[in-house]
Amino acid sequence: MNFCLAAETYSQETFFTIESNNLTVKEVFNKIEKESEYIFFYLDNSVDLNRKVSVKARKEQVSKILDQIFEGTDTHYYISDRQIIISKDEKAAPVSLQQKGQTITGIVKDATGEPVIGANIVEKGTTNGTITDMNGQFTLTVNPKAVLQISYIGFNTLDMPVGNKSSLTIKLTEDTKALDEVVVVGYGVMRKSDLTGSVGSVKSDVIQKQVISSFDQGLQGKVAGVQVMATSGSPGGVVDIRIRGGNSLTSGNQPLYVIDGYPVTAGGSAGGSGAGQNPLATLNPGDIESMEILKDASATSIYGSRGANGVILITTKRGKQGKTTVTYDGYVGFQHVAKKLDMMNATEWAEMVNEGAETDGRPIYYSNTSSDPLYPAMSQLGEGTDWQDQIFRTAPIHSHNVSVNGGSENTKFAVVASYFGQEGVVKNQDFNRVSLRNNIDTKISKVVDLSTSLTISRVFANTGRENGDGGGNTSIINASLVMPPTVPIYDPTTGEYVRLNYLPGSSTVPNPVPYVKHLQDKGTIDRILASADLTFHIIDGLTLKVSGGADMSNASREVYEPKETYRGYNANGIAEQQSRRSSSYSNENVLTYIKKIGQHSLNVMVGSSLLYEENKTGSMTARDFISDVYGYNNLDAGAQWDKPNTGRSKSTLLSGFGRINYVLMDKYLFTVTGRADGSSKFGANNKWAFFPSFAAAWRINQEKFMKNIDWISNLKIRGSWGVTGNQNIPAYSSPEKMNTYTYPIGGVTSVGIGAGNMPNPDLKWETTAITDIGIDLGVFNNRINFTADYYYKKTTDLLWNISVPLTTGFGTVLKNIGSLQNKGLELSLSADVLTGPFKWNTMLNWSTNKNKVLEIPGYIPTQQGTISGHLKVNGSWLEPGLPVGVWNLLKTNGVMRTEKEWQDAARVADSNFDKIGDMSFVDKNGDGKISFGEDRQIVGDPNPDFIFGWTNNFSYKNFDLSVYINGSVGNDIYNVLRAETNIVSAWGNQRAEVKDRWTVNNPNGKYPRAHVLVNQNLLQSDYLIEDGSFLRIQNVTLGYTFPKVSFLRSLRIYATAQNLLTITGYSGYNPEVNSQGQSNLQLGVDYNAYPTARSFILGVNIGF
Repeated sequence: MNFCLAAETYSQETFFTIESNNLTVKEVFNKIEKESEYIFFYLDNSVDLNRKVSVKARKEQVSKILDQIFEGTDTHYYISDRQIIISKDEKAAPVSLQQKGQTITGIVKDATGEPVIGANIVEKGTTNGTITDMNGQFTLTVNPKAVLQISYIGFNTLDMPVGNKSSLTIKLTEDTKALDEVVVVGYGVMRKSDLTGSVGSVKSDVIQKQVISSFDQGLQGKVAGVQVMATSGSPGGVVDIRIRGGNSLTSGNQPLYVIDGYPVTAGGSAGGSGAGQNPLATLNPGDIESMEILKDASATSIYGSRGANGVILITTKRGKQGKTTVTYDGYVGFQHVAKKLDMMNATEWAEMVNEGAETDGRPIYYSNTSSDPLYPAMSQLGEGTDWQDQIFRTAPIHSHNVSVNGGSENTKFAVVASYFGQEGVVKNQDFNRVSLRNNIDTKISKVVDLSTSLTISRVFANTGRENGDGGGNTSIINASLVMPPTVPIYDPTTGEYVRLNYLPGSSTVPNPVPYVKHLQDKGTIDRILASADLTFHIIDGLTLKVSGGADMSNASREVYEPKETYRGYNANGIAEQQSRRSSSYSNENVLTYIKKIGQHSLNVMVGSSLLYEENKTGSMTARDFISDVYGYNNLDAGAQWDKPNTGRSKSTLLSGFGRINYVLMDKYLFTVTGRADGSSKFGANNKWAFFPSFAAAWRINQEKFMKNIDWISNLKIRGSWGVTGNQNIPAYSSPEKMNTYTYPIGGVTSVGIGAGNMPNPDLKWETTAITDIGIDLGVFNNRINFTADYYYKKTTDLLWNISVPLTTGFGTVLKNIGSLQNKGLELSLSADVLTGPFKWNTMLNWSTNKNKVLEIPGYIPTQQGTISGHLKVNGSWLEPGLPVGVWNLLKTNGVMRTEKEWQDAARVADSNFDKIGDMSFVDKNGDGKISFGEDRQIVGDPNPDFIFGWTNNFSYKNFDLSVYINGSVGNDIYNVLRAETNIVSAWGNQRAEVKDRWTVNNPNGKYPRAHVLVNQNLLQSDYLIEDGSFLRIQNVTLGYTFPKVSFLRSLRIYATAQNLLTITGYSGYNPEVNSQGQSNLQLGVDYNAYPTARSFILGVNIGF
């Protein structure tokens, strides 16, 4: 008897009970195949299928059963994972049928060079064939002009002409679609074919081809229903991720992130705009093996009160049994601003300002005789200062990852050390990350396994004042656009910086150059993420997993604004120290029972979870320094101190959860999930809530009536309903908090303590009910796969601050009130278009989401805040029946070009200033007057009609090419900057396009006439709204893998272009923008947003 076990895991965990004295060998094979995933391979002459045998096996492995039925015969078997190969030859020499002509020998290997055992080798168009032996070798006699067809489960079928060759080395590539892929779900894994929920996947090769500082940026355009918006293009900047729309008006809408089973928080950096603005950027994208995005309630309800916004499960790379391997993956490159805005030069600006002065009856500012350095003579202006050139640069970027992977049967390890460095395209800004990850899997005994994960990382960065510097709420980006080109960098009379320019329009703009040369703004985040899992294999199919973990981060921000800057000059130097320390600790205990009995498969999971979180913050500010030499290192040197600010918060979440997966006959699938959460964040009357879900699926292709439709490989319809929650609110939102107050007594300021808010013991989480209906279709052996999902989400008990009577002593109280909905359609298509020597794989996803506020009882529709700048503009408009985030502004009616148009136009209330050449507006109520409160209307919606992503992978021989495209259609952008740079006003430098403005000599000009004083053209209107639709070639990577290098395991070189081309009608830097952060009420706003960079890199991957 010759027995070979190539992969032990499945055979060691699969047991059978067969007790019979009168079974044929064929009946034993059928019973084993029916109760397991084993498949038998044999030729008819290699085994007597009709021979009667006696089998006595109770919970025995398959090898024990085969030993019984083949004892005393010349039949041998080999087990390779889930394949069992039967042969009569003790050396497993291949058996062939109908062989004649030319004799071919060969070996079949997989992508790693390992032999493929039991691969089918067939002379195409005949029944002449054989299988490979335990060494992957075969011998077959074929016709001289034959084509061999090589196939094996889980690999792409390969056709190879024989020609005049007598020996072949054949390499099979893995067919990921043919494999019954295992995907990660909440608290476990599951066969993809058994899923009843909506789950999207992104693999490591997709992530690593991109030039990104954080893994969440890598999701852009990769999964249907996932919208990724950059709040900033700065190094390490924050991105806003929405899975099937936003569910909350005031709470967070970010998904829950779970890394190797441990939930982590997106958190926050010290000060909000310091280094590592995105705390998720502390994690190295190169560590990631895969990401699963859970979208519907069937998948997310297992996370209960944290699952309403979707869940992103991240699995990091782990060790593999075998020889220790070392891999280096690194790249170097450069970046530049993808798009500069075309602004007026000095001469063009001066001419416009003089026109505006004449329009408004003011003396001109620029003459041929002026000697004022801020208003030079016209003849001396020329091009003037290009302020964008003063702040932008071509910046380097580089990344280095060294991984060590290997292990024995009992212990496996994966260690990754990495460094990522990126300088900003704005001077004086950078982002750096150093990280070390160590994953170890150990088999302590036959029944106990231990898995540990440890990540240590440090982010250190220099960040400019992207969001404002105190000088008229102007950022570096804004100042570089608004600062007049007539103004020099240095005052010609003193040689010092021109610190501030008083524009003719009475606005102020600070000089941006001192900020990119002298500002010190350093941030650091140190993070440790550690977890350990003990898995006990109690009995067959029953396991207990006990997990513990900690996530600890320490963020600091140190700022010094020297006297060269605007604020530093006025305050004689300003220093700030800010800190944030966050920690969370969790324990989870999960009991899982998996059993297959005949046509019934059961997977039952129950568990408990305890999560404790704590945050500490602090800040100090000093000013008035004798010298700038101290910087932020010695706040004691400041003569004036602001009051220190400290804070601390704690919260606890206690949970019990469970899930039942039942599969009948491999075609009827059912999932029931429930979770009970108790949170300290909510009111005494609502600490606990239960979140259930139900799902079912039908694998239609498994039905008998589908057996003859062989071109359909997979057809599954599924549906789910469930409830999830959102607890993304600050701790202590429910109870009464005490604040300190100051008040005068006898001319002396005293400090007292009083109530800081109105308590609400009934406060509870927002609840989202989700219904999902989907279909999965695979055709032509899963060469083409299609998925569609329709979903409807309704969120109730919205958290909202409602007004209360002043007699309570407070203005508002946070309550659960109101509801909103999201509904949409998601489509995904993947196909192996070409599978020959030239291969082409394509993946396309498309999705749409429509949201609407349903009700907010007692609420009077109003605007939501203001967006501050030189000109304060209204935020979004919130009203039941409308989408979230819409803008309610005046609607323009074109430029008044004739006397008649001016006479017929409605007059702006309380203004006699408008004349021919100014804008007119739509008189919505028809009263002949333009009043902002009465005549405004909905003029823009930031929510896209649909978003899409398109991935194409090509390969030919050793070359590979990948192209990623993403886009958005129908989303509007509130381009607030147009209120300053496109309004034909002296409030700031203007875009060059406004040279086409109305004048007596250009009555058909596109833009209104010039002004220097307040005028009706400054009214907030749809003039600020632009179509933000775009199509972007996000990433192009071309690689070459060297066929064989004697002293290396592998070698690949590649070149990548990131953000290569954007097709859009939007006039700003970037149409994929959300500069007001992650608020659901201020989507699609572009004001001083940091521009995105275009990157070009060269990289190498070396395996030792």
